[in-house]
Amino acid sequence: DDGSVGLIDFGQVKQISGRNRETLGKVMIALAESEGRPEDYDKIGKLALELGVEINPDAKKEAAPAIALWLFDGSATELPGGYDMGELSPNSPVQELSSFPQDLVLVGRSTILIKGLSSRLGIPWSLANEWAPIARSALGIGRDSASKKESRVRFRDVWKTLKQWSKGRATKAVQKMPSPIRTKVLSAIVKRQEKKEQHR
Repeated sequence: DDGSVGLIDFGQVKQISGRNRETLGKVMIALAESEGRPEDYDKIGKLALELGVEINPDAKKEAAPAIALWLFDGSATELPGGYDMGELSPNSPVQELSSFPQDLVLVGRSTILIKGLSSRLGIPWSLANEWAPIARSALGIGRDSASKKESRVRFRDVWKTLKQWSKGRATKAVQKMPSPIRTKVLSAIVKRQEKKEQHR
């Protein structure tokens, strides 16, 4: 009645310590800005280790950045060090983990749930891309230019995601059609694509 905000804890709430919040923010920014260069992976790996991620002593040097990419960037299609994306693969970066920080277990679990859902829906999703603008704001990195850029890019990102989702849905719908109809639909799509290319 008095307008107070309350929090009901069902065991799904976690407060991350100040130092880990800062480092996690830096990881998200580094992942979002990564262009796949070795120096990008070095920076991501150092930040992942700073978070408290511990890897096996015999792991490849790319294990830490591969774990960060695998966990926080579901839109990544390949991992450094030749690691596989599948968590159950014998060549998964998860196999290189010897310890994961308690502060981040809930974040990791939530990320894996959302990654699975987005994968099932055919929507590439990256926690790093979603959290990087918030992290920049919280850390005071590029406030003015980043906020202007984000306001422009945000709609474009939403539009791109919707287009990717609709393509995935359309593909599934076409695959379910009877063979003769599917052939005609695919033929029409190819002709339309050829016309677009001729007009370029």
